[in-house]
This record gives sequence, structure tokens and C-alpha cells, in this order.
Amino acid sequence: MATFISTPDVNIFIDPSASLAPIRYGLPPHDIEWRTLYRCVERIEEYLRSSDVVIITHYHYDHHDPGKLIPVELYASKDVLVKDPNNNINFSQKFRASKFLKAIKEAGAQTQVADGRTFNFGKTSITISQPQQHGNTSKLGYVLMVLLKYGDASVGFTSDVEGLLNEYSINFFRGSEVVIADGPPTYLVGSAYSEEDIANAVRSLSSLSLSVGKVVVDHHLLRDLNYKEFLERIHRSTGIRLITVADFIGVEPNLLEARRKELYKSE
Repeated sequence: MATFISTPDVNIFIDPSASLAPIRYGLPPHDIEWRTLYRCVERIEEYLRSSDVVIITHYHYDHHDPGKLIPVELYASKDVLVKDPNNNINFSQKFRASKFLKAIKEAGAQTQVADGRTFNFGKTSITISQPQQHGNTSKLGYVLMVLLKYGDASVGFTSDVEGLLNEYSINFFRGSEVVIADGPPTYLVGSAYSEEDIANAVRSLSSLSLSVGKVVVDHHLLRDLNYKEFLERIHRSTGIRLITVADFIGVEPNLLEARRKELYKSE
């Protein structure tokens, strides 16, 4: 969900990282996935260089990179607003946070715990939510949502709530022009997710879509080849069509992880 937003005051990069699912359908990432990842990392590095402010919503590797692919030196002189590394956090993320924050501070970054705070850069405001549960269980820890405002323009970022927005979350984004939402992992129904979880996500994202100008969905939902079925449920409920990030920027969705089995078969 790496997202770069520029205002007349400041360049902001939310979660500048990318990673691949180590196993899907019992298969490791295909070569095409690796090549695509490296191209994405090059673009992330380019935008990170021109960023003034970086926001880290939590410490999963698809949302922060401790130097594996993206050099921590690129954080030098950046203002880095981070998820609290000690509170509302599980053990694995606490461990990762410690290593990451040590590395970027040594590289020259200025870090601030951001949970529940608002930061102003000229006429641009960055409001960070209270920690929200990562999906349908606290086992995966907590994430921060983000709301950026400049004049009448506003963009929201749900991070990894997995489509499960509570009343606080809906109100946090209410009236925003655009909200970038991660959507639920529908491909996990029958294992980590239940049909009721997905129904809750339909209700949550339906409420969100009625409260903001546009909802752009990506990330977990796009790991399912049948993601359009979920979006259609929201359309039937609200009359509103949610779109993907690919749709938003005018390119064709390319669901490489969801197509991993197909990629191997086509060799």
C-alpha cells in the first residue's frame, strides 16, 4: 500500500515498502513476481528520496523495510512519524520496530511516535488515528490510520484494518474526498476469516463509501481473483461502485500473487 502524496507544503510517503507472500498455493514467489517487486522497489526508492515526511503505520514488512531491499540511508533527514513501538503492539512487531527505528535513527532520521496525534506542515495537516486492530484479531497487532488535509482536499489511508472499520474509523474519515482502503482478505475464508467477517467488511465499507467522496480498495482484497464479487456486494448495498488503485490510476489490475499457480503452469 505504499502511497506518496504531495501538497504545496510537503511530500509525504506512507508505508514505503513492498514484499511478496513467501508461500501461496504451496508455491514460492514466481520469477515474474520477483522482477515486478524489484521494479516497484526502484520506484519506492525514487519517491522516498523526494519525501520530506514518512509515515510508518505498523511493522509488517510490506509496510516498512528494515534495509533488506530499501536502504535505510534514504531516511536521512526525514521526519518519520511512526506507530508506537512499545504500546498496542505484539511481540514480533515490537522486535521489528526496535531494529528498524535504531537503523533509521543511525541513518539520520528524526522519529516521532504518532499515535492519536496531528502534525502540521505549513497548511498541510496530518492526523493519525488511535491504534486500530489489524483485521479480525489482535494477534496481528495494531495499525495507524492516516488523514491528510490541505485546504478543502483530503485523503485517507486505512492501513491494514482489513475492511473492518468500526464507528470510530468511519467518523475518522467522514467527509474525506478519497479514502485508500485495504479491503478484507476474502481468500482466507474458511481458515483465518469467516463468512461473518466478510459480511462485516461489506457493512463497514458500505458505511464508509456513504460517508466519503470515493473509496479506493486494494491490498488484501486483491489477493483474491474473485475480488469483484466482494465489490459487487457493496454496489448492491449502496449503489456505489468501489474501484481499485489500478482503476484509479488508469491501469489494468495485475493480480500476480493470486495468479501464482497460473504463472507456474504457463512455464
